[in-house]
Amino acid sequence: MRRPFLAFAAALLLSGTAVAQQAQPPMRLIVGFPPGGGIDLLTRVMAEELGSRLGRTVVVENRTGAGGNIAADAVAKAAPDGNTLGAVPAGPLVINRHLYRSMPFDPLNDLAPVSRFAAIPVIFMSAPNSGITDMAGLRAALARGPIPCGTPGAGTTQHLATALLMRALERDCTIVHYRGTGPALPDLLNGTITTYTDTVVTGLPPTRDGRARALAIASPQRLSFAPDVPTVAETVPGYSAETWLALMAPRGTSEPVLARLEQVMRETAREPRVVARLRELGAEAVGSTRAELAETIRSQDAMWAPVVRATGVTVD
Repeated sequence: MRRPFLAFAAALLLSGTAVAQQAQPPMRLIVGFPPGGGIDLLTRVMAEELGSRLGRTVVVENRTGAGGNIAADAVAKAAPDGNTLGAVPAGPLVINRHLYRSMPFDPLNDLAPVSRFAAIPVIFMSAPNSGITDMAGLRAALARGPIPCGTPGAGTTQHLATALLMRALERDCTIVHYRGTGPALPDLLNGTITTYTDTVVTGLPPTRDGRARALAIASPQRLSFAPDVPTVAETVPGYSAETWLALMAPRGTSEPVLARLEQVMRETAREPRVVARLRELGAEAVGSTRAELAETIRSQDAMWAPVVRATGVTVD
């Protein structure tokens, strides 16, 4: 009698667990950029891992606009019940409050940090006919006078990274803004602009096939998937500029929920399959603690504030 009873009890337990999981509403993972882009693809990797490890359905919700502010605001104003989270890049957390005249939420107080999921370094590229092959060559070219330097848009991380580099080099360039990499790349290839600043997600491929030159990557260390490309810091000590993607929750989310999410994200970042997938997308897995992410937000907020002010760029 004991074995059939134990089997029946186990079946009841499994059935109850399945019912409980089915009773949970789908978790929403809100991202502020359109489907198919680098941030969206990284978000979908995150969503898949969260769903698998938590035993829940995770639905990616794209809410585009205002440099990611609309999506981050939706997360900030969501119920802090663990059912709505945000895949939020650096912009809405550490740049936009210095860039936009008004913000619908407070990045430092209205969101709860969970974990920095991925780092996406900035890459500086040059036109193939420019004669500039490295950062020393760029410094020498700038010493002769301003050159046209392209960015994918005013106020983007790439724009601010260019401004930060000019400050570090004590040089000026003529900033030329585009609406993304698509329209900028032909002008780089034909020499209309001398350099272009991008993320490695979209910037590395044209340097690998020889259409453009990779001058340097703005990460603290060389990338494992691009070890032949030097860092800016090898020429300009201390320089670093990258965007990143973090998991954020509404402020007020309970400690047990935040702790569990943090654990899942840290486990995910150590999963070889996930590490390989992120590298395919041009990112490095991070898997930070909540405290580390909070410190990153504080320190980078302070770093970008004077850079944004120096550019004079504001957005209504």
